[in-house]
Amino acid sequence: MPLADLLARAAMLSAPPDVTGLAPLRALLFGRLRASGWAPSGELRGRPPSLADSDEALLAAFVRGDAAGFDALFDRHAARLNGYVRRRLRLQPSDAADAVQEAFLILFQKAEAVLAHEPVNVPGFLFGTLRNKAARILAARSREVAAGPPDGHALSLDEDGLEALLRRETAEKLASLLERTCSPLEQEVVTMDLDDRDGPEIALALGITPNHVRQIRHRALSKLREALAEEEPS
Repeated sequence: MPLADLLARAAMLSAPPDVTGLAPLRALLFGRLRASGWAPSGELRGRPPSLADSDEALLAAFVRGDAAGFDALFDRHAARLNGYVRRRLRLQPSDAADAVQEAFLILFQKAEAVLAHEPVNVPGFLFGTLRNKAARILAARSREVAAGPPDGHALSLDEDGLEALLRRETAEKLASLLERTCSPLEQEVVTMDLDDRDGPEIALALGITPNHVRQIRHRALSKLREALAEEEPS
C-alpha cells in the first residue's frame, strides 16, 4: 500500500469522533453539493439505508441522487473527519468545517474512480483528501523563515543518508514513524520528498516557497533521526 494511503489509514484509526457543529456543516455541504450539480431525489430509492449497508452501496446511491445515501455516509464518517481536523490538527472551526466539506465534495466528484478501485475504500479516500486539504491550510498559516541553515545542528544532519535509511524501511513502519513523530505538514513534505518530488514541486503543491519546504524537511528529518536513534538497541 502506498505511503500516503497508509498515513490516511493511520489518521482514520487515530481520529477521535467530534460531533461539534455537524448539523450546520451538513446543511452547508448539502447546498454546495446541489450547487456543484448533484440533484437529490425527492423520494428514497428503495428501502432506507441501514447500518449493514456498505460504503460502496451508499456511495453509489449518493451519486444517483439518493439523499438518504448521502445522510448515511455523512453520519458514518463526518464525526471522525471532524475530530481529526479539530483535535488532532487543531484547526480553527471555520477551517475544520471547510476541510470536511471539501473531503465530501471531492468524494462526490471522484466517486466513479473510487467505486472502480478494488477494494472500494471510502473512509481512506475521505481521510486522504482531508489530510491534503489540512496540509495546505497549515502550510499557509505557518511562518516563513530566513534562508540558510535552519539551526545550529544543520551541518551535523546527513539528510541524504537519513533519507536512504528511511527508504529501506517498510512502508508500514515508515507510516507509523511519521504519524507519531511529525506534524501533518511535515508528513506531507517527507512523503512527497520520498516520492522523488523536488522542492519546487512540493512548494507549488502546498502553496509555500521552496525555502520553506527545505526548513520543514530539515525539521522533520531531525525528528525522525532522533526517533530512529531511540529505537536502536543500547
